[in-house]
Amino acid sequence: PELEEAAIRFANGDDAGAEAGLLEVLAPTGQRINHDETWLTLFDLYRATGQLDRYEAAAIEFAGRFARSAPQWVSLPDAVSRMNAPSAASVPTGQQIADWSSPASFGTQTLAALNAALTKAPQPWRLNWNKLNTIEEGALEGLAKAFTLWASQPVQLRFIGADNLENVLRNGTSSGDKTANPAWWRLRMEMLRVTHQPDEFELVALDYCVTYEVSPPSWESARTEFKPLQNDGSYISGHTIIGDAFHDSMATGVMTMVGDSQIAQISNISTVELAGQILGDAAEALATLEAKLAGADIMVISCDRLIRIDFSAAGTLLNWVSQRQAEGRQVQFVNVHRLVAGFFNVIGISEHARVVARTD
Repeated sequence: PELEEAAIRFANGDDAGAEAGLLEVLAPTGQRINHDETWLTLFDLYRATGQLDRYEAAAIEFAGRFARSAPQWVSLPDAVSRMNAPSAASVPTGQQIADWSSPASFGTQTLAALNAALTKAPQPWRLNWNKLNTIEEGALEGLAKAFTLWASQPVQLRFIGADNLENVLRNGTSSGDKTANPAWWRLRMEMLRVTHQPDEFELVALDYCVTYEVSPPSWESARTEFKPLQNDGSYISGHTIIGDAFHDSMATGVMTMVGDSQIAQISNISTVELAGQILGDAAEALATLEAKLAGADIMVISCDRLIRIDFSAAGTLLNWVSQRQAEGRQVQFVNVHRLVAGFFNVIGISEHARVVARTD
């Protein structure tokens, strides 16, 4: 029960509560002080949250108690942020990380330059918004239309400085200010669609409704595949990353008789990595996962760098694995850290898929 409670707290983002619960049962008078699996769960918590100092303190106590070394330290947030980061070998000298960078003031000529840059660049398109301070009135409608177009297509967008873009749009949409150009609001809501933020969209739409005394626009899911990037072009650990799939085949234990010979049935196996965090609406991540695992009888999902899945995403994942099981396909989650594995057990994913916790 203690491990399940810690897993639930962790899934809810309550890292401190999960740690407190584990430390309580690992205290000198705790019920699990000599239970090594509970200690390993604590180490998984520290690795998933990048807390090296706490890890080292616990590792010393663990070594003294069990006469063996603690598992090797790895910071999962750091490992995720390094995934797909541009290396010196892959980025030629002088080549910019972004395909286009916004100036401080975004005008009509800027919009033309943006469109021209994207016609030449391969996807995913990397746009840098870090320097943006304001958007000229004449460019608001055009930029809003660009976001609307992106939302209607399965384009791959990567934003550097996405938070700065949000701040600029937030400053242009003061609640109750009827003197502001409504195009600011339309642009802000289209941006929220492209970046897959339905909850924030609903709040902004309500503000828009109150400010201009009109009916609020309704949410429409965007087809865009969007991910925010850090300033160096690497992925942010708080978002889901799905790696490339590897395909193979193997003889399974199911045998068929042909004359006097036995022939093993061949199963198609696909392996893909699931990394980062899956928070909120997991539909896009699962659609990508399904596409990369298309045609596989055995779907192996490597979770070495998976940090967290919250309740909302887990519900969608449960439905997904149930559907795969109904299709006669086997889903395996391998090298899952213990808090996520425990959470999978709590919500029932382990009843429809094989969940293999990490051993280190």
